[in-house]
Amino acid sequence: MAQIIPKAKKDGSMSYLVRVYAGRTQDDKVITRCKTVTPPAGMAKKKAEKWVQEQAVLFEQQVTNGLVLDSDMLLDDLIDRWFEEYANKQLKAKTLYNYRRMRGRISAGLGHLKVSKIKPAHVMAFYNNLEERGVRRDSTYTATKALLNLLPRGTRGELAKQAGIGQDTMRMVYAGKSVSRKTAEKVSAAVGLPFSKAFVEHTQKDGKLNNNTVIRYQAMLSSIFKKGVQWGLINENPCSRAEHPKAEEIDVRVLTEEEIPKLLDALSDAPPQYSVITQLALLLGARRGEICALRWSDIDFEKGTLSIKRTVQSIPGIGLVFNTPKTRRGKRCLRIGADCVELLQEYRRYQKAERFRIGSAWVRKVTLENGKVVDNDMLFTKWNGEPMDPDIISSWFPKFLEAHDLPDVNFHSLRHSNASILIAAHVPITTVSGRLGHAQTSTTLNYYASALQLGTHLLHREGVVRAIGRLVLGGQDMSSLVERFGFTAKGPTHRHWSACRAYL
Repeated sequence: MAQIIPKAKKDGSMSYLVRVYAGRTQDDKVITRCKTVTPPAGMAKKKAEKWVQEQAVLFEQQVTNGLVLDSDMLLDDLIDRWFEEYANKQLKAKTLYNYRRMRGRISAGLGHLKVSKIKPAHVMAFYNNLEERGVRRDSTYTATKALLNLLPRGTRGELAKQAGIGQDTMRMVYAGKSVSRKTAEKVSAAVGLPFSKAFVEHTQKDGKLNNNTVIRYQAMLSSIFKKGVQWGLINENPCSRAEHPKAEEIDVRVLTEEEIPKLLDALSDAPPQYSVITQLALLLGARRGEICALRWSDIDFEKGTLSIKRTVQSIPGIGLVFNTPKTRRGKRCLRIGADCVELLQEYRRYQKAERFRIGSAWVRKVTLENGKVVDNDMLFTKWNGEPMDPDIISSWFPKFLEAHDLPDVNFHSLRHSNASILIAAHVPITTVSGRLGHAQTSTTLNYYASALQLGTHLLHREGVVRAIGRLVLGGQDMSSLVERFGFTAKGPTHRHWSACRAYL
């Protein structure tokens, strides 16, 4: 029952303090919620008493239903509740992992403030702080001459063991290559040289976070405050009136008409798995996580289709996690041509031979999205059939490019190249967007505006554009083009590209 305490004001009017029981703390202290109400001026005494009683009952109901603003709640407490009641249940594993990493900066900047007192100005000041120099924590470190002179020769393994790092990592230190701060601290401690004298710091972009990273913080904060409004803890979301940086233009790097055939030629030296993954990225425009998550049951060889139903990500402390695509349009069925079918069939024969060679060590079951356990029919795996970590591809690709004197691009550039090929071949933007799995056509337009403006900026010869465009869409049997132009394929996994080389 609510307690009503009358209070006389200096002008002779009355106000009333309504106190309601709201439970107990962990150390058994009583929690109360209070609200002061004042009857409208001129209201008769009996009506005023009835009005106060009604307000007390209403306030008690709000407290019972958890709809009362908690003026003492700190942002850190709200974040805890947000993770427990929303994020842990609704967000995907990778997003949740990233938000947990981001929490530290939010807690340091705003966590000590009462939620009810946080204004747009506080949020904007936090954004500004994120854009200052030295905020980034991903600096790399290289050994100084002083450290290199102290490093023992011939006993690198002993030092690695003493420092608690791997021998490959210690080899990078000896070679003067970049390592993380954690590694640098372990090595300097093991050698007994002060950290500042042992390593040189190399900051990224002057140690500043880019605008897109700040926007991710804005998205997390806005989600937290939105739930705060929904739960009745605050009246409005301060992020809604706080200006944040505009998203930076994404640098879409694509392969040129000279670089594509060079890359394809070089793939004859790549391990079969990596060669096929690279070709599929260029043929399908799929993301690395989507390709590494493919199962043989996702491919219909008779109809010439390949379905993308899931993605796989590596999450520190958890391992590989399978998920459905982020958006509804992320699930898609792509048409593939005879050339791509043949590539996959030849790779399947190779995989069967490898599986037979491995024998009983091959993993028979895999756990996919939503904990579903199925027979192992993954396309791309480790040596023993375990699902492949997409990060392995990203680490291998730049080394492969460097070894073959190819341009310094990242693996995702193959997806951009695929999209640019289709646009240059005058494929409708709705089709391109659908094949890429973009949630909206506007996303495709924003990414590839330059490609649309230039038309055939990627491949200047119209024949190349049409040939590769047909190949990517699977709209023509490439064997007829090979026969027409009289070219012979270099190898079984490169035959379907011969027709395109004929133009170059």
